[in-house]
Amino acid sequence: MTRGEAAIVVRDAVRDDIPVIADILARSTRAAYTFMAWTHGDDDFAGFVRASFDEWDAVRVAEAAGRSVGFHCLRGGVVDQLFVAPELQRRGAGSALLYDVMTLRPSGFTLHTFQANRAARAFYESRGLVAVAFGVSEEEREPDATYRWKPDGRS
Repeated sequence: MTRGEAAIVVRDAVRDDIPVIADILARSTRAAYTFMAWTHGDDDFAGFVRASFDEWDAVRVAEAAGRSVGFHCLRGGVVDQLFVAPELQRRGAGSALLYDVMTLRPSGFTLHTFQANRAARAFYESRGLVAVAFGVSEEEREPDATYRWKPDGRS
């Protein structure tokens, strides 16, 4: 966060947050995944978030000045989603969300990202996550990486 920017607050999401979560997810994935053909429409993202909302163990939204700027979703010890609106990245919301995950999962967690998503990989690695496996994602058939965070720094 830089001088003059609003503090970031992370709170539990409610069902009324589904449209903004879907919007952030759609815009962020389209901006980040330029390396692959992306055919999902806005309705696909909204349907995914609606269908998954009650399946996730935790859904948290980052806000700055009353505006939703990012979110994360947890399923057990896995970060299923963590995204920040593209125009608001590099302002602390991603770090706030990741540190929130660390608080909610103090014994550790894993997450997956695409190998070609260099910005996400650099972000996770700079915050102590370690790549522990490489493979191919089931749905997209893209090379991916599994990252792990443990509080003692060991993978």
